[in-house]
Amino acid sequence: MRYTLLVISLLLASLVLNAQNKDSEKELERVIEEFRVSIIEHNDIEKFSKLFLHDSITWAAIFTKKTKEMTLKQMPDFVFHSGDYKTFYNNLKEKTEEKFYNVKINRRGEFATISFDYNFSFNSKIQNWGIEYWSLILVNEKWKITSVTWTMNYQDIEKCPFSNETEFRLN
Repeated sequence: MRYTLLVISLLLASLVLNAQNKDSEKELERVIEEFRVSIIEHNDIEKFSKLFLHDSITWAAIFTKKTKEMTLKQMPDFVFHSGDYKTFYNNLKEKTEEKFYNVKINRRGEFATISFDYNFSFNSKIQNWGIEYWSLILVNEKWKITSVTWTMNYQDIEKCPFSNETEFRLN
């Protein structure tokens, strides 16, 4: 009898944890979707800013592959690009879009990482592409992005290998 109650209790606890993880994954997917839509709509810096923990999160990119080779030929001392999300947002133009592919969410308690392939386009033409990583923490029941790092490859130097795959969209 005790064994049966223990097994039932463990199963119920497992079901509750699984449901909570799925809810949390949906919340993290909503962060991705809000980021994506904010770039397309480009009309609310305050809404975009609420996705981030504070103004000075890590916001950095490295060039890879053929883009890195070309960049180093022109600027041998170049190491990485660093900026901030507000400058990024303010420099967006109309008809800009970032598409996400192969999204992977890893949540461990109140920490999470999101990684994905991306391409960044203007006027439906891919400008650059690569791999992007976000770190997030749960603050007052809201996920906040604490860092954004990515690789960058210029489309005119090397074509995006995943642009024909299915992109992420929150249903």
